[in-house]
Amino acid sequence: MRLVWNELSPKDRYLVRWVRPVSLTEMGYVTHLYLPLIGVEAYALYQLLVHEVDERSGAVGEGTHRSMMLMTSLSLDRLLAARERLEAMGLLEVRRRENRERDYFYEYLIKPPLSPYQFFREEVWSVMLLNKVEQPRFEQLRRTYADRRFADLEETYPYEENLTKPFYEVYHSLSPSELEVRQGSETAQFFHRMEEEYPAVPQQGDYQAEPSPLLDLSFVRLNLPSHVSASDILTAENVAFFYQLLHFYQISSWLLGQELRDWSLFTTDGRLDREALRRRLREKYVDGRLTREERAAAAAGVAPGELPEPGSTAFQQVCRRLSPLTLLEAAVGGRVSKAYLERAESLLFSDGLPTEVVNALLLHALRETQMELPRSYLETVRDSWKAKQISTVDEAVRVILERTEARQQAQAKAKSKKEQPSGFLRGGRPLLTDKLPASVQRQLERERQQAERQDVQQSAEEKKRKVMDDPELRALLESFPKPQRGGER
Repeated sequence: MRLVWNELSPKDRYLVRWVRPVSLTEMGYVTHLYLPLIGVEAYALYQLLVHEVDERSGAVGEGTHRSMMLMTSLSLDRLLAARERLEAMGLLEVRRRENRERDYFYEYLIKPPLSPYQFFREEVWSVMLLNKVEQPRFEQLRRTYADRRFADLEETYPYEENLTKPFYEVYHSLSPSELEVRQGSETAQFFHRMEEEYPAVPQQGDYQAEPSPLLDLSFVRLNLPSHVSASDILTAENVAFFYQLLHFYQISSWLLGQELRDWSLFTTDGRLDREALRRRLREKYVDGRLTREERAAAAAGVAPGELPEPGSTAFQQVCRRLSPLTLLEAAVGGRVSKAYLERAESLLFSDGLPTEVVNALLLHALRETQMELPRSYLETVRDSWKAKQISTVDEAVRVILERTEARQQAQAKAKSKKEQPSGFLRGGRPLLTDKLPASVQRQLERERQQAERQDVQQSAEEKKRKVMDDPELRALLESFPKPQRGGER
């Protein structure tokens, strides 16, 4: 059970300020987009804190948490929960300031909300909002904050030229003497007195609201075992590894911190065993015990048996946005097997391929192998891509399309060769065949010579034939009268 009084008490003081004024339009963003996610209590607290800052000067407001409880009619635990929801959504930053006498107060820094463009690009928040307000209201919000005309103009008129004039071109008539303030002069003394008596509140006029980071290291520090030093764990290599784990398995920083509480994940000298942590998360996923964040709408463009075409916009978006595990789950229609999980994990963590390249490789392998994802095929393509130093999805798509085109050309060439008449190539050139064995050649040569001798003999016999050998000539000859011999009458 959480002991709220150990974290906050009603008598604790607070100061509230903002990084810059929150406009009326931005308050509309909070009402339409954030209210369904943070709830009425957190929304009321945000409104109260915003209006405690002087709207004209931005001067800080102060009070005690007891007065805040009375203003909002919230108990201390509900007030703390509402404050934490604002922190989680990036609308509030909390600091604890303390002096040498151990006197302290809480500083609340109000942040403006994300713009609708930024908000809807956050996959988690979009999914949460859709689940809260359902499709009709979500579509209405998207339509409210859409600008179809501007998008059409940017597409129709892509070329632009900035014609804005700078300051020195407009106020070129000002002389240096008009702008110079000499040290010790009456004007300089007046400016100095104004700075001392009426100091301006520091505000960040160029502040841009940004989404909260994926990895919150405070959860890691809080849950480390007592014999482990945070400086030894939060190295550049481990932080990058944590980001990969959070993105691959789609888990929260809080869950990662809970896993790091186990002392068996660390070596005797206080170092993190990253392979053991990976194995722990893998086993929990296979057993169905891993609590993951919802990514239902993140797999848009991928469905069981339906993969985006290489080179399409959907293919590139899926590769850049999804984690390899989420991609496989969308492709197979649910939880993936241990074999698929290990192969995808190996490409990212062991082989060191970028996430978008891993996704491109998985999509390509699933398409080429009829959704089977064999290890040998994956390793063959992986080695080829590593040799070609493929580091982005665009480069991977180019290699895939080139390979597909070469294969189609080879198939067309084989087909045309198969249809070509035997004995001759295209253009009438003779087709070269393999050389026959010597014994076969000698037998063919003997048969050819024997046939030639038979032809010669037949020709000679025809020449030797006499007239009497021909029946017709013989009958004609016998029809002639025979000559009479001498003495016969």
